[in-house]
Amino acid sequence: MMEDLSLHILDIAENAIAAGASRITILINENEARNALSIRIRDNGSGMSRKVSGRALDPFFTTKGKRTGLGLPLLAQAAEQCGGRMTLSSAPGSGTTVAAFFRFRHIDRPPLTNMAGTLSVLVFGHPSIAFFYRHRRGGRTFRFASPRLRVRGGILTPAPGRAARLRAEIERGLRGIGRT
Repeated sequence: MMEDLSLHILDIAENAIAAGASRITILINENEARNALSIRIRDNGSGMSRKVSGRALDPFFTTKGKRTGLGLPLLAQAAEQCGGRMTLSSAPGSGTTVAAFFRFRHIDRPPLTNMAGTLSVLVFGHPSIAFFYRHRRGGRTFRFASPRLRVRGGILTPAPGRAARLRAEIERGLRGIGRT
């Protein structure tokens, strides 16, 4: 099991990129008053057929030529262990949406630890993908859209210090909603 929900988000986003997504939206809503945490990742990738999406939670099924496909089954298991659930909706040509719901105060809920690192890895690892992030917590909202980065010959050429400044911007935004 992944120890951090940000790693689940990274895994799902990487799967979306492998499925040809050019736009990925990550929505997080922490509502302590309602004892609810929701994570929704939506992409515009190739989507899955009904047959494939029906098997996507089987840990021994994958379309990637590996022996197992553990990302979605592990997220589903984490949500269920915390009194929640995971849903998957997808159709060929329509992208995929993965949504996970957790009881916020459940003792077994993995932490949502390193979203600044996850977003930085996604943005700089995939500069041609448009990432949109919205995180609500305690009545406050942090929004982030990935900047346009220079890519020459398929290689990212960031301005000096750009990665550090971007990560600092994300960290400031998360601190602004009370998330460290």
